[in-house]
Amino acid sequence: MNQTAHFHLYIIGITWPPETFIERKIDGLVAQGVEVTVCASGIKSSRKTAHSNLSLINLNPVSLQQKVNRLLLLLYKIPRFPVRAIRMWRIVSLHRQALWEKLRVFLQILPLVSHKPDIIHFEWNSAAITYHFLTDILNCPMVVSCRGAQIQIAPLNPLRKDIDDGLPITFEKASAAHCVSHAISETAQGYGLDPNKAWIITPAVDPYLFCPIAAKEYKGILTVLTTGSVIWRKGYEYAVYAIRQLVDKGVQVRYEIIGGHQKDEYNRLLYTINDLDLENHVCYLGKLNPSEVLERLQAADVFLLSSLSEGISNAVLEAMACGIPVVTTDVGGMREAVTDGVEGFVVPPRDPHAIADALSKLVESPSLRKVMGKAGRERILQEFTLHQQTEAYLEMYKSVLSEQSS
Repeated sequence: MNQTAHFHLYIIGITWPPETFIERKIDGLVAQGVEVTVCASGIKSSRKTAHSNLSLINLNPVSLQQKVNRLLLLLYKIPRFPVRAIRMWRIVSLHRQALWEKLRVFLQILPLVSHKPDIIHFEWNSAAITYHFLTDILNCPMVVSCRGAQIQIAPLNPLRKDIDDGLPITFEKASAAHCVSHAISETAQGYGLDPNKAWIITPAVDPYLFCPIAAKEYKGILTVLTTGSVIWRKGYEYAVYAIRQLVDKGVQVRYEIIGGHQKDEYNRLLYTINDLDLENHVCYLGKLNPSEVLERLQAADVFLLSSLSEGISNAVLEAMACGIPVVTTDVGGMREAVTDGVEGFVVPPRDPHAIADALSKLVESPSLRKVMGKAGRERILQEFTLHQQTEAYLEMYKSVLSEQSS
């Protein structure tokens, strides 16, 4: 970008600090001059923002002191902005039934009564469904992101009828929808998204942080790595069965798993490893800090994604940037990032045999690992850098503002 951008973007409904990929997006935008206000639904850390044009508002006061401060804010704001406060209450009342729920939501959003954003962006579909009425209160356009599970999985859950019912409403109100892949866009269109509103902006990585190490010695044991939370949709059980097949063939392999976990899925993973007698071949390393993850990633021989659902996996892009060949399941938009036989192999989901076959090819050919790793790195530099992503976001926002003013 040759010129800085001057508008005020509100990101609503994320936790703070946010997921790494959202934090990188914010960093890229504020570096280009965008003023960003994060309206967080939860504060996990009191870490202060690092930029002068980045501010933070807590929408969900939890402690007694925070609640007292919110009540004091009520006494301060309403007399200063009576007309807007009344309008805010009326709009909240249209969207909430019980009086206590109206009061709760009103107090949540009260800090915004004096604010005038240029654009509101909901990074999650669930946040858009919860807070979409803010666009009526604040009189500005809204953008909603469609990333993966909240489009592919949540609407199928009968206990998440709010998602199924809410998606068409938010897509109708949105001026634009950011979709992380063409596949996600097509799925969203099934829930009412106008394809003319869809902007395909893929995940991205910093290729200067995620880069190959100068020299990596292969010691005769294939190191396969997966990073990602231990949850059912990551398909770890299929990956472990594939490792068992490699071991049965006499392959020297070590499979490392990095990420946090849900208790039930963690227990299931440990039982599967034990049941298949793979304690000496599969190692769950838990949640590591970013520098440790990068070190393990750069040292790996192959990255494995066995997911059942994805938009486009950030973890796969990071592996490709590090020059690591990947084996990925053919889910979501993964074929949009990995060409089968070029940067790695794309295999059917829930198919341990296909995973094992792909890994076997990479075991047998060190030169293939090298060629695919190099191709993956080049693909990242061509299509998936943070700079390219920031430019795409700015183009989308400027298009929305242009339509708003016309």
